[in-house]
Amino acid sequence: MPKRAGYGTGFISAVLLIVMLCPVAGSAETVIYEYDSAYHHIRVVQDGSMRGLRFDNNHYQSKIDINNRFAGHFGYIDLLFQSFVFQPEPDGVLMLGLGGGSAQSLIHHYQPDLNILTVELDPAVVDVAEEYFFYDRREIPVDVSDARAWLRRGDGKYDLIIQDTYSSNNYGTFIPFHLATLEYFMLVRQRMTDDGVFAINVIGTVYGGEPNRVIASVYRTMHEVFPQLYLFGAADVQNVVIIATLDENRLSRADMMARANRLVENRPSEFPTGLPTGTTRFYDTAPSGVSSAIILTDDYAPTDNLLR
Repeated sequence: MPKRAGYGTGFISAVLLIVMLCPVAGSAETVIYEYDSAYHHIRVVQDGSMRGLRFDNNHYQSKIDINNRFAGHFGYIDLLFQSFVFQPEPDGVLMLGLGGGSAQSLIHHYQPDLNILTVELDPAVVDVAEEYFFYDRREIPVDVSDARAWLRRGDGKYDLIIQDTYSSNNYGTFIPFHLATLEYFMLVRQRMTDDGVFAINVIGTVYGGEPNRVIASVYRTMHEVFPQLYLFGAADVQNVVIIATLDENRLSRADMMARANRLVENRPSEFPTGLPTGTTRFYDTAPSGVSSAIILTDDYAPTDNLLR
């Protein structure tokens, strides 16, 4: 789920059936579907060939170009492919959160034989992804469940886990608190293989401005669990992809670029040609404000209040 980038003195964080045809106020978008599920007010909107999924407070969850369903998505979706730089041959991918299914569909497009399983809380979101965003749950199965409960029930391990889960309130969009705590990240680690990789999309920015409290707290909390963290900032939206590994040794930017180039050269059909470009979005330092940031726990994880 993205938030559009805006550049000023301070970068403010944030870290399904009634069919309607009506304009969205102040834009050329047309609402083509609207529904109140048990979890979200869901809208599918369209502007020309661009189709988007909006939740609750009108923030985008997904977008695609309906003339080319593998184009038009937000830039952070491409950054999720950086996970393969750290784990180039996963046996399977667990994806927590669906939205419009942009990331799942893109990974499946490049690697159709890779086993991808998605866990999504809202069954109405699954229906919308399939009806309006070309998602095929027969090819990319979905388990309807809360992500943390799903992880707790199972005992399998994954080479790659990708999380893109969001809720919202009047202040903005945020990771549900129980999916951003120390205890939660310890559970994620238990479900990773020894050479596994965990990637999470966080709304916010690490570039300039005043400290971003969401990014700083999530980063500090994750660093209590994972030895290595790598931050990649999207160019088109305020999104940061944090990639966590269990390795003791840290990769340099040059190491990542060399690995990305080899993957594109040796396996051109399995990765987007822009994979090496994504390494240039790597931010090789801890985000500002980490030393004073809150470690999020099950007892205290104000992920929504950090937006204020």
